[in-house]
Amino acid sequence: MDSTETNGRTLVVPRQSYDELFDVTRTLLALVRRAVLALGTGWPARAEALGADPDDYALLSGQDNTETAYCSMTARSDIVIGEHGPQLLAFRLGGAFGGPVRTPGPAAVRQHTHRERFFGHDPLAARVRALEDVCASRGFPRAVAVIGSPGGLQDDADIRFRELMLDRFRRCGFTADFFEPERLPDALGRPGNLRYPLALRHFTPADRTRRGIGRDPVRDAQRAGLLLLPPQSSGLLANRKALALVSEGRPWMTRAERRLAERHLPWTRITLPGRTQWQGGEHELSELLLGRPERFVLKKAIGTTEYQALIGRDSAQADWERAVEAAFIAEDSVVQQYVEPATCRLELADGAPAFTGNAVPAEVVPVLSPMLFGDRPGGCSARFVTAGGRGSAGAAESAVLARTGRGEHGEG
Repeated sequence: MDSTETNGRTLVVPRQSYDELFDVTRTLLALVRRAVLALGTGWPARAEALGADPDDYALLSGQDNTETAYCSMTARSDIVIGEHGPQLLAFRLGGAFGGPVRTPGPAAVRQHTHRERFFGHDPLAARVRALEDVCASRGFPRAVAVIGSPGGLQDDADIRFRELMLDRFRRCGFTADFFEPERLPDALGRPGNLRYPLALRHFTPADRTRRGIGRDPVRDAQRAGLLLLPPQSSGLLANRKALALVSEGRPWMTRAERRLAERHLPWTRITLPGRTQWQGGEHELSELLLGRPERFVLKKAIGTTEYQALIGRDSAQADWERAVEAAFIAEDSVVQQYVEPATCRLELADGAPAFTGNAVPAEVVPVLSPMLFGDRPGGCSARFVTAGGRGSAGAAESAVLARTGRGEHGEG
């Protein structure tokens, strides 16, 4: 990626760099999907191979072909720009991430950008098109139920985002409504003749379990014929152990695929005893981590944010040693080579991106998050903290757009 600049609340990158974010995401997602599929002959077996808790995957439909067909249909990657370009740190897959409704399209930000021409994919439109494809291929009516819990809506803005999503579906010819899981399956109609045979999952099953909320109504709706998308198999592709498999290399990977993974995926390994290759030499993995903590980041295989990672260079030696020992005992983590991220300058006011008014320029570290829906580019957002800052507290969000060249037209 050549350069990044800011304009109001928007991060602006060259068009070629913008497209590269989606290309890297699409290619690495395909490799991760193939690596997970190769772990077993069914999704329960693949979950077991990744060390996943079966109770966290209780909504696997049991229809392996359907799970496989849609496991990667909704994806977001987290990318930082390192010395050698985009570096993909993690995937988020499923229906719970907020990018599609929180990422402004070009029309929403153009009033703050001095009428300059920008290009950006519309995330809501991309998601609608992906579900249109599903309805067409399966002979479904154009109807979608958004399944989520009001308790998961944090404030009035979240409610407005939900209504914006439903409105987009309706304007594109869908019948669309929001349902709480507890109202299922009765709210959808009779089994075999559901008014809403397709549902968009806007909740995380594991989170409902932690809150003591049952999942039986959702399972009953699936048994009645509801196609719940994204399927829960998508969560296994987000397991960082899958990234480690691709980083280490699979026998079926071509030389070109290995080179692409080496270029855009930081060196990543599962915390298992044994020897591994690193920078041209062979090392005992645990000894390597303990001897060079400044070069590595320790992460749970299943986690929600990069800010929860333990960064070796920022950790006390005793804390790092305890964490490494625990990770090898539990075998529930990965280690990733630390990437020094590029920074950009952004106008901040009260810790948030500033449209107008008093603002102070600050160096920030952006994490870029391009989204894919049914393999279609679906917009890009950015999260950032001030350079040198750690933790998600005070982190802000911004849209990412591309500056159009002569003859190009932005989407609105």
